[in-house]
Amino acid sequence: MSERNVTVVGHDSHKVIRVEGYLTESKLSKALQELVPDGWLGDQVPVTNGRQRWDMSYQVGGIITVVEYDGDEHYRHSIKIKGDRAKDEVARTQGCRVVRFPYWIQLDNLTLEHYFGLEAQVEQSFPHGFITTKLFPASFCELGVERFRAELLAVPVSVREAVISSLRDRVAEHGLQYVLPRTLLDLV
Repeated sequence: MSERNVTVVGHDSHKVIRVEGYLTESKLSKALQELVPDGWLGDQVPVTNGRQRWDMSYQVGGIITVVEYDGDEHYRHSIKIKGDRAKDEVARTQGCRVVRFPYWIQLDNLTLEHYFGLEAQVEQSFPHGFITTKLFPASFCELGVERFRAELLAVPVSVREAVISSLRDRVAEHGLQYVLPRTLLDLV
């Protein structure tokens, strides 16, 4: 089965999920649908208040997980960050687990387990970090910088090292002031 640049090879416990190119919201959705087909609740699932939506959600073992694929705007706009926090609180009060998957991370075996608690063989050739985007932490608002630091420090070490390496590469390409704010200089 092939859809949205995600290919699934094999069946059930022997599935291999192949993600072509960098991860997007639709590719993440397709991969999760394949991994939890019986628990898939859908894309664009309404939040209780009806005005907002979760990017996707699924249920495993009686626990509903709501997932947001967070692009750069979730780091650049303070009001967006405020809305994210409010949405997360609504989900938690309803007993849902919240996963926010940042745009600078790729889906692989390690991140699948780290973020979702799921195990599968994921093949992804695109590296973690700031590879093709021109939206670096220097473009983030203050709350976005804080969020980025917290998320970076929480990912598995090998993922963190790949992201930091990509930032070093972008610094060499564009210059330090255009890639990192002063508050993140300790990372590189």
